[in-house]
Amino acid sequence: MQTPDRFKTLDRDRFDVIVVGAGIGGLTAAATLANRGKQVLVLDMHYEMGGCATVFHRKGKDYEFDVGLHYIGDCGREGLIPRILKGAGIDYDEIDFLEQDPEGFDTLCFPDFQFGIPRGYARFREKLLAEFPQERKGIDRYFRMLQQVWDFMGIHSRPISALWVLPRSWMLMRHAKSTVEQFLDTCTRNEKLRAILTGQLGVYHQPPSRATMAGHAAVVNHFLQGSYYPSGGGQLFSDKLGAVVERNGGKILLRTKAERIVVENGRAVGVEFTNKHLGRRVVKAPAIICNADLKHTLLGLIGREHLKPETVRRAETFEMSPAMGVVYLGVDMDLKAMGLKNTNYRIYPGYDYEKGYSDIFAGRFPEHPHLFIGNATMKDPHNPAIAPPGIYNLQLMSAVPSDPASWGLTAAEVKDGSYRDNPVYLAKKDWYAKQLIEMAERVIPGMSKHIVYQEVSTPFSVTRFIGSEGGTSYGLAFTPEYFLHNRPGTKTDVKGLYLCGASTRTGHGIFGAMTGGVEAAAAVAGSKLRYEVMDGVKRAEAAQPVAA
Repeated sequence: MQTPDRFKTLDRDRFDVIVVGAGIGGLTAAATLANRGKQVLVLDMHYEMGGCATVFHRKGKDYEFDVGLHYIGDCGREGLIPRILKGAGIDYDEIDFLEQDPEGFDTLCFPDFQFGIPRGYARFREKLLAEFPQERKGIDRYFRMLQQVWDFMGIHSRPISALWVLPRSWMLMRHAKSTVEQFLDTCTRNEKLRAILTGQLGVYHQPPSRATMAGHAAVVNHFLQGSYYPSGGGQLFSDKLGAVVERNGGKILLRTKAERIVVENGRAVGVEFTNKHLGRRVVKAPAIICNADLKHTLLGLIGREHLKPETVRRAETFEMSPAMGVVYLGVDMDLKAMGLKNTNYRIYPGYDYEKGYSDIFAGRFPEHPHLFIGNATMKDPHNPAIAPPGIYNLQLMSAVPSDPASWGLTAAEVKDGSYRDNPVYLAKKDWYAKQLIEMAERVIPGMSKHIVYQEVSTPFSVTRFIGSEGGTSYGLAFTPEYFLHNRPGTKTDVKGLYLCGASTRTGHGIFGAMTGGVEAAAAVAGSKLRYEVMDGVKRAEAAQPVAA
């Protein structure tokens, strides 16, 4: 079968739906609609579709690095992710979901202590009680909160369940606007236990004093269903979703910049774009789904004149999540023989997470950052594209300041792209890499002497390729002020224009963005679509948290 052109041709100017932004949320929406007969056009500024769900290659094809999918939860046959993919026309058996170590898919590494977070509520609770037998009451309270959030999440796809869920959700209702710190104050004062219960904060990059407790519980629930990696990485999801669009008569056009949403009489009717080969063109559709950066969408693509004054005021003051820096490595060591497991190592300088994040919010690099180590070779061991034989593919990442001045740059350099040659910036990248590598040697001793490939990504790389505000991959800040109905929903002030992506109500991450894609598709095709795709009756019955 001939590969469709995704760069140079567009043979029509009218579609049923136009999706702006080929991130995983936009692709999910596009494929879900295409699978139901809609003719869909997808536009994206990058040369690859997928947004953060992409891979890139180096040294020819010797190395393959995943940009944003480092692990994902709930991928059992009846899980959330497979159900979304099925709704888009992709069978479960088309993807090889590889589970990480079920006894510790996340390993929290403190200076004097390690703790592996296992799959399953019962096993997690059992490990906590074995380590902290005197904290049973607080641990049980924490798990009751997880249970109530889990049940509440099911209302989204099965509204009738609200009849019996809401009366039993008193703890969630009371703490719906609480931070993680505020809720944990009602459970335990044990510093070490609190650090374990919040040790996955790197999934949303907010400290306990600011993170939403309800959101934190949703994240924990997601991964306790099992932690997986799809063989082939995030690009596999994106490629399969894109293929659904194209085989159903849709079109994907990359290297294409959306310039504005065309609004007539208060309704979105099309998109004006520029493309090197096609010039400036306008395409029309009765429904537009925007998966681009939220702030740029509202204040740039739509335009203030088409929005309510309160929408404009809110958009102008949006707080985004912190950005990340990533060090991509090839290491000629046998890490499996050294005893490393198929787990994500999260290295912390101590049990108090507040200092590191206060530095970042102030535009400073922490003296002792929180480090995440992803081991692609162990997650996807039979993928020959990961690295040359005998080389382990690693990613070291941490939250970093996104202010250009923190990296020795000006905003003008970032905007025109000249920042990449700034010697101060290059020196800062080198310093940052050395800092993370030194921390990683707590888990991989001597690693610095075995690095055969190294590359550093900064927030400006993310902005350059996917256009996100401040280089964040996580959208709006994961705080009570920006959670659930405090985040933008699918519908906008403009009729026929819908949103999806990391900053919308379903949340960030691969799972949040894909769920948001289903929501956007349902806004176009009718709410029945959501229930067809998302109904989790079998899943909820099969994966209940333990009663504490």
